[in-house]
Amino acid sequence: KKHSENKMVVLALAICTKNGKSLVSRQYVGMTRIRIEGILAAFPKLIADDGGADGGLKKRQHTFVETDTVRYVYQPIESLYLLIVTTKGSNIIQDLDTLRLISKVLPDYCQPVTEEGISEHVFELVFAFDEVINLGYKENLTLAEIRTNLEMDSHEEKLHMMVRASKENEARDEGRRKAAAIKAAQREMKEMGGMGNKAMGNMKGFGGGSSSGFGNTPDSGFGGSNAGFGGSTSGFGGSNSGFGSDSFGGGSGSGSGSGPAPGSTYGSQAATAGSGGGMKLGKGMSLKKKSKGVDMMEQMASEEGISASALDNQREAAPQAAAPGAVVRHDPIEVEVLESITCRLSADGGVLDFEVKGQLNLLCHEEDTKVLLHLAPQSRAPAADFKVRPNPQMSKPDFAKGVLQMRSADRPFPKQLGLLQWKLKSTDENMIPLKLVCWPEDIGDGKMNVNIEYNLGDTALTLHDVLIKIPLNNHGTPEIVTSETGVYRHNSRRHILEWEINVIDADSSSGILEFEIDCTDKADLFPVTVSFGSNDTLYPIEIGNITTLDGEQAKYGQRKQLKVEQFEIESE
Repeated sequence: KKHSENKMVVLALAICTKNGKSLVSRQYVGMTRIRIEGILAAFPKLIADDGGADGGLKKRQHTFVETDTVRYVYQPIESLYLLIVTTKGSNIIQDLDTLRLISKVLPDYCQPVTEEGISEHVFELVFAFDEVINLGYKENLTLAEIRTNLEMDSHEEKLHMMVRASKENEARDEGRRKAAAIKAAQREMKEMGGMGNKAMGNMKGFGGGSSSGFGNTPDSGFGGSNAGFGGSTSGFGGSNSGFGSDSFGGGSGSGSGSGPAPGSTYGSQAATAGSGGGMKLGKGMSLKKKSKGVDMMEQMASEEGISASALDNQREAAPQAAAPGAVVRHDPIEVEVLESITCRLSADGGVLDFEVKGQLNLLCHEEDTKVLLHLAPQSRAPAADFKVRPNPQMSKPDFAKGVLQMRSADRPFPKQLGLLQWKLKSTDENMIPLKLVCWPEDIGDGKMNVNIEYNLGDTALTLHDVLIKIPLNNHGTPEIVTSETGVYRHNSRRHILEWEINVIDADSSSGILEFEIDCTDKADLFPVTVSFGSNDTLYPIEIGNITTLDGEQAKYGQRKQLKVEQFEIESE
């Protein structure tokens, strides 16, 4: 540590106010809190003595100040200072380069750059600082590499999240279907209940005619056919029985007979409760409990003459109704073709770096899935040589024939698996899906005229949700001169001009935006960032069909997606 501190090394990186209040500080050598607080507290006094806080930058052409032991390299950012504390033996050219890189990283993780914003994103800033500086020395990284490292993007995590989202959607759809089935059953019960009440109202009461009683069908209710109080052959018991001496019920049927016959007892063939239940009078009058197989709907159905089989069919059909607006998944096999691009362009449209990464994934929603995936013939020849690599679990001889299957044909596919990967690195302008040129020009009087033009690189592609963001860096509101396509808006809070185009395709493959702004430095208008999506991919690949091992067609779904990981236009 002593050796590092005495040589070319960054001691600390901090953001502080003009009054010396430290908002965040990261030390890269062994240093006590008292010492770093003393170093940072001395900084405002040093620049005040040198005229820095009161317009000293006009007198001085540099942004550093030294003491007997350390050097402060700083840059004003709005009402704050971005500050690097180094040893006096440190390479100031390298320190200025480090400071410049940190100043570009800062707006990415803290918007707006204020005391409140710094306090809310302090951990993100510390992680970003650690990517730039390691053990006091600057890492040889670009802004894009820093962003990639901080995002810690993982394909396995993305695949896991997609599977989890798919399961959540399925569970949500299942809940909707069950809710719809319950509502349908309740509605059916209400309708059948209304019909039952209507039937009950049409029945005759006590004292009906020769074929009346509580029920209007034979063998139903209290008394069957030819039953009732006061009918021509009426009674309250079984057939040919009345109020007898042994019991008020008995026997095997439900019906009514005449009065007491000679030599007979009341209730000699008294009715007993059958499967439908009835009244039993022995030690006391009681109603037999309904059996488990009989519910209210069955009773209503029997009263209305509806057969039990029809009722069962209706119950089976009710849960199959889907909730309104529910997305029902019908595909047991899903194929996903995912592709991402990273691109850095110069202001004149030259390609500084271009990379494509893609993967074909398989999601199986059923167990023991043994299938063959047949690749469709390419609709167009790829514009460059992609490096395509199958999963080691795939059969390479079959892949050479355009078929994807496991090495062992009897082995089923897992629930999720990446089958293919492809990659491309190039600096060929013809490979860029969207060509862009940003042309700022000084027109005098402290104004800059800016022209941004785009052209679709591959007319076979259709890009959607295209968003181009031009940083303005506190230069006020831009004055739009020409806007041929899309819509534009000025984000005054983030100091960005946003140009949005819904669709770019072969029919609308180009456009231009021209504006003027109060600015004298072209570098303040960079980097321009671009984002878009597409249902097409640069590498023309898709599944033609999927068959079982027996040659039968399997049901499957397929989707393709192209997205932008990073797309920037940098200043020259």
